[in-house]
Amino acid sequence: MTPLEIELKGRTVQAEILERNGHFITASIDGKIYEIDLQQMESGIYSILHKGKSYEMEITRNKKKNNYSVQTNGHDWDIQIVDAEIRYQRNHSKGKLASNINHISSPMPGKVVGIPVKPGQEVKEGETVIIISAMKMESEYKAPKDGRIEKVNVKEGDNIEGNQVLITLE
Repeated sequence: MTPLEIELKGRTVQAEILERNGHFITASIDGKIYEIDLQQMESGIYSILHKGKSYEMEITRNKKKNNYSVQTNGHDWDIQIVDAEIRYQRNHSKGKLASNINHISSPMPGKVVGIPVKPGQEVKEGETVIIISAMKMESEYKAPKDGRIEKVNVKEGDNIEGNQVLITLE
């Protein structure tokens, strides 16, 4: 399955379902593997068994896109699932990525039309590091912070997938 990026309590978590066999799920959360028994009891209410412990979770959709309230065992969290559309909107509304991110990716498939940087090159925050053509538009992706280009994973003319890591910063 496609990995999910989930924001909660001011941090971002990478989550992916690795295997599903009925209601038994093997998932990776920030690289840590969890094996759980997950069953939906009623709309929005789930029973989770993990390492012999039972949890009940209630998930409620909020009005804002991809935002949910999650309640479990006396704890409440507001979470947002960051999908390609949200990432695209953030990248274009801010013109740059969040400063704690050390890689550049496009939220949607496209084609690399320009890479004005090389590995080892110093870049300044806001400097264009790659140009992608997607949906008949060219988008410039900018350095989220001052730093050095560690790795360029693509070359001009390459077709890319959504969320593929294109450039890594040190």
